[in-house]
Amino acid sequence: MLYGHFLGLPELLEPAVLQPNGGVWFALPDGRQLHTGTVQNFAPRRKGHPCLRCTDLETVLARAETFGISAQEDHQLAPLRRLFLNDPFGNRLELVEGEHPSELL
Repeated sequence: MLYGHFLGLPELLEPAVLQPNGGVWFALPDGRQLHTGTVQNFAPRRKGHPCLRCTDLETVLARAETFGISAQEDHQLAPLRRLFLNDPFGNRLELVEGEHPSELL
């Protein structure tokens, strides 16, 4: 699938009982998982979004260009480097290089 291939995430086999529901599961490098699903009357998430960490944003930008995916760098949190792009379904994704500055409430 293009989504996992672009992100460089291996696809996981969903449990058989969930497969009729649609969607795809991906393995994250640290052992966690990213699950995507399908719904009727789908509307892409253009504001709320997951944020994924990467070690080299330049590689992500070059990869996005190779895949024909538009990516926009955002400088609001400089010196943190981050970008936004849309997945193949129109959902917004954020990718940051390194640590995202956030604190627990």
